[in-house]
Amino acid sequence: MRTKKQTMIYPLLKRLHSLWSARSPFLLFATKIALAGGFSWAIVSALLGAEAAALAVVSAVIVVQVTSWQTVRKSIERILGVIIGVSLAVFVTHFLGLTFWTITLIIFLAQIVGLVLQNRGQYLATQIPISATLVLVVGATASNYPLLRLLGALVGGLIGTIMSLLLSPPIYVFRTQDAIVESMTWLAGAIPNLADALAGHLSEAEIREIYPSMQKLEQRVRTAEQAYLLGMDSTRLNPWAHRARRLLVDYPDMLLALDRLVRQMRRIAYTINEPELAWSELVQKQAWALDYAWLLKGIGTNLEALAKDVSSPVPRPSSELIARETLRSSLEDAQQRLRSWQMQLAQDAKPIESQTESTESLSINAGSLLALRGSILTDLRHMLDEVRDIIW
Repeated sequence: MRTKKQTMIYPLLKRLHSLWSARSPFLLFATKIALAGGFSWAIVSALLGAEAAALAVVSAVIVVQVTSWQTVRKSIERILGVIIGVSLAVFVTHFLGLTFWTITLIIFLAQIVGLVLQNRGQYLATQIPISATLVLVVGATASNYPLLRLLGALVGGLIGTIMSLLLSPPIYVFRTQDAIVESMTWLAGAIPNLADALAGHLSEAEIREIYPSMQKLEQRVRTAEQAYLLGMDSTRLNPWAHRARRLLVDYPDMLLALDRLVRQMRRIAYTINEPELAWSELVQKQAWALDYAWLLKGIGTNLEALAKDVSSPVPRPSSELIARETLRSSLEDAQQRLRSWQMQLAQDAKPIESQTESTESLSINAGSLLALRGSILTDLRHMLDEVRDIIW
């Protein structure tokens, strides 16, 4: 049992951990850039002088990216772009001299080459004309500028890459886990409100707000997918991410299941907003609406438990394995109940199918209500299937 002091300290520690998790990537990125720039200046100024050191610092600051893989790509693109641009400018000015026409020709050719190589890398395409132009403008007064720019790109790119490789803890892998858990938690938190709307317990104004909220949930799942892609990218060429990479194995399936879950939730929200008659009046004294809402809330409860399970350490303690077995059992019971409701729906449809033309208007109303029930049951079945895929 927690003491009063522990109760006060725990929320503070949790908030500090949350702040650190949110800010640490930015601090790490700033640290890598600063160290890359500092080492580039110190090394190059001692070997080649301050002018070359300034160009190396610029290159190091430019090439350092969030992940090691992105840094290596940016470094290669910059070096190749500088080499092509400088070579083009030196070649043309050496044979044709520096005039209005040669400057125009060099910039035109550099742009053409950049457009041709655009598919190889956007930064490569932009670096070629920039390097060619700088060599023309600055090289006219400083004859050694082309060589210094090449050395700056090479040394700055190398040092920036080394700094990125050395300072690449797998924080983005763990941020992926946090993003998925957060998405599960948000979905689980939104389900009770959707269930209340399905049961007719909300006003029409509140029901109309359900659908936009489902669209916002879809954006949260998209954010988790982007976090996963960044986490995968951070493990490439990362000497510190061998063990952490294993955490990403199950995440694509989870993200796919979450994406399908939120789509089914949006479909249910659309269904209860579709009828012209107010939904609360349509399902008044309808036992099936309460049953479906109960099942939907159960899905939310299971999803909340899954979020805690995903955030738990690996390997998991035996108590959490028992909890997952309990989830499986609960899910099987829900699926059995859903199958019984589907059979009941089929039984309710038979009298309507046999109605005569004299009761056509009643048949249409009752048939529409059955169609709504069938649509919701189908969405609930798909949701149960997605939760089952995550559990297994």
